[in-house]
Amino acid sequence: MSRKSIILLLSLMCTFMLKTQNIIIDGISNDWKNVPIISEPGEFPYTKVQVSGDSLLYMMQLSPATPEANIQKINYAPDNVTIFPNPERGFYKHTESILGSSGSLNENTLRSYMKNDNIALILRVYYLTNFKSAALSSTALQRLDTDMDVLRKAGLKCILRFAYTNQMPGEDAPLEIVKQHLDQLAPYFVKHADVIAFMQAGFAGPWGEWHSSSNNLTTPAASSEILNKILACLPADRMVQVRTPNYKQRFLDRTTALTNNEGFDQSKVARIGHHNDCFMASINDYGTYKEVEIEKAYLNSECLYVPSGGETCPPSGIDPADCTKAQQEMRFLRWTYLNDDYYRGVNDQWIVQGCMDNIKREMGYRFQLKSGVFTRVLAPGAAFNARIIIQNSGYAPLYNKRNIELILRNNQNNMIYVAKIDTDPRLWQPLTENLIDVTIGIPANIPSGTYSLLLNLPDAYAGISNRPEYAVRFANQQVWEASTGYNNLLVNINIDDNTAETGTYQGEHYFMPE
Repeated sequence: MSRKSIILLLSLMCTFMLKTQNIIIDGISNDWKNVPIISEPGEFPYTKVQVSGDSLLYMMQLSPATPEANIQKINYAPDNVTIFPNPERGFYKHTESILGSSGSLNENTLRSYMKNDNIALILRVYYLTNFKSAALSSTALQRLDTDMDVLRKAGLKCILRFAYTNQMPGEDAPLEIVKQHLDQLAPYFVKHADVIAFMQAGFAGPWGEWHSSSNNLTTPAASSEILNKILACLPADRMVQVRTPNYKQRFLDRTTALTNNEGFDQSKVARIGHHNDCFMASINDYGTYKEVEIEKAYLNSECLYVPSGGETCPPSGIDPADCTKAQQEMRFLRWTYLNDDYYRGVNDQWIVQGCMDNIKREMGYRFQLKSGVFTRVLAPGAAFNARIIIQNSGYAPLYNKRNIELILRNNQNNMIYVAKIDTDPRLWQPLTENLIDVTIGIPANIPSGTYSLLLNLPDAYAGISNRPEYAVRFANQQVWEASTGYNNLLVNINIDDNTAETGTYQGEHYFMPE
């Protein structure tokens, strides 16, 4: 027995004195898909530990499923410098339109945001100024429809908000008109859900920010009706944000944060996120918080499962947030996005103080490949093993569903074979390492040859799932393929009819030809 095996076994024996335990020797390495490993990838004994109540679950795999000589290992070089766009995160551009009258989106302008500013997200505010007492016109709805098509062509997504006035004070619309408009908008929410990152509750008060209303839309009863209507009109996989933590707590009649079991289950509590449009601007952020520390702690837990973001505004009674405060706050509150243009008096300080580039890199999620272990040579019909460790160094996790695919691509003819991975990347939380640990069958009829191995995180919506602009780029050197949206895992897999590395795969999870 190796020295490392003896050390691990002694550690296990010490643990027996503290907890009851269940032990699996030579267990299946994906028994606990989201439990971190103790040993380095590819090193054996391969060990995992999980505490469950008063029990300690311990698994030790004494040897790899694939012989050591047939394993290839790689440590990936991080890219901690490059700023690049990724879907549904980062700084955004504010855009607005008086619906049906002016302010249509322009494809070239949108493309310039991504090309020149590394921005993949816009806030799209539609002012329903001309419809405070009437149904939306067909012209207005057609403008919305066209805008969303333009947004998709450009490869960006939007945060969607509707309001009736941009004046303070200003007039909004009666509750029945709001509900009528939502009924009219609902088909467009469904049609264009792929390019709607999420929606903000809007409608009530100046800018749709819910701090006042000429038609009493912010009362508990009225605001509940609006939220219920929005949740009913939006597709179930899309979320809505409210302006303060109290609005969500009041609506749900609960002050406890989302739990891991509730996250992403498409219930009401799982579909309401948070935006703060006076971030770090006063002691209570211009009324965003009632009990500042308690509600920030609430957001720290909540926003592991729902989006959080907003904009800064002119500070009142406090100094503008410096680099240290800004980065600490954004990380603690799981910040996903921020207005690029407002408020420059705060944002520009981060440029002067030298942290703006870091904020641009770490806003939202930022996934980084750490290491991988892969089968090197195998025959058609055999089992391919992969174990990949990924770190999220960003402030926040993903919030919308996203697929994971491992891809084999023939180096001679570029034919690809795709295996979908049953792992939810929304659970890759900030500052955690996460494991993809899979065994996948190689088709019996796959041509022999050398294949590149690639990792793809495409959008969950089929209409844009093949668009590179909507795929997730990893923060590593030499892995990103801009033309495909794939991340190259920098290993070759040799498939050889005549290899001595044989054995037939017995499962149902195969690479499939695309």
